[in-house]
Amino acid sequence: MSFIRNAWYMAAWSHAVTDKPVAVTVLGDPLVVFRGTDGTAGILLDVCPHRAVPLSMGTVSHGHLVCPYHGIELDTAGVCRKNPHVQGSPERLRAQSFPAAERFGGIWVWPGDATLADPARIPDYRLFDSPAEFSTRRGYTHVQANYRLVIDNLMDLAHADYLHPGTVGQPGAAEAQQTSAVRDGEVIAVNTIWPDLPPSALHRQAWTRTPTVDKYLDMSWRPASNLLLDLGIMAPASPRESGLRTPSAHILTPETERSTHYFWAVARDFDLGNDTLSDRMFAIVDRAFSQEDKPIIEATQRNMERTGAILTNFTKGDAGSTMVRREIDRRIALERADAPSAG
Repeated sequence: MSFIRNAWYMAAWSHAVTDKPVAVTVLGDPLVVFRGTDGTAGILLDVCPHRAVPLSMGTVSHGHLVCPYHGIELDTAGVCRKNPHVQGSPERLRAQSFPAAERFGGIWVWPGDATLADPARIPDYRLFDSPAEFSTRRGYTHVQANYRLVIDNLMDLAHADYLHPGTVGQPGAAEAQQTSAVRDGEVIAVNTIWPDLPPSALHRQAWTRTPTVDKYLDMSWRPASNLLLDLGIMAPASPRESGLRTPSAHILTPETERSTHYFWAVARDFDLGNDTLSDRMFAIVDRAFSQEDKPIIEATQRNMERTGAILTNFTKGDAGSTMVRREIDRRIALERADAPSAG
């Protein structure tokens, strides 16, 4: 499978993991997420080490994951803490565990070499966990397509003119845009200005100052598949800080080679206490992702599978996504070269 394993991937939003185990497939591996005795998240392979029952079918009791088949209890490290069927220490029975960390409203998993799992390497999404500065709503979309196609879609925002005219797009943006693809260390970005256009349906919820706006869209990728869109609008020819900022997080976790967990969040730095505005903006963004992007990306996946079509590059966004694809391939090749040989 063409995945980077030595990286942090989001397994679930924090609010989704409460008093029950949550099953999630990451890079083709079945995992189960639950909270231990102190509320700390643990992530195990979703396979009981006794009889291979999915642990996610069980329950959580006093911070232990209880297998539904024989009542065996495992802690967040996968160590058996109670086995009703044996006398003496139950600890020799263990499930496979994965490094886990909770940051920025999400629970993250490291599916690679556990000795390399430094939580400091989790991409910084702190602005979406800063209620004093930003009002944030979080969402999730399941996409039946390879994660690289979702990255392609996010790096090339020129498609918004055509695919999202009634949500986040602005007619005329593709022709007027000023775009550059840049790299700074491990970060690859496509930075774009859409000058002097009517605001999109999203920003019409709040913008009344001028009939047209300048819009900036700085989309950045960080390994392995974590993207951040710093987006804002301002009056034409005005500085960015004079306008409204509506950043969004796009956190992609490959489920399999042809399916992706798409965790996303949208935030704003204005009218923070207005829940009605939050609901309206969330609905617009959710429609753009779930009803507009998702069908196109999934149709592309199906078409590539049945025709063998090869992608071609024409836009500046394509240049950015090509840079990302090459970096992903480079990292996968390095991991394979460092892996111990079989036998």
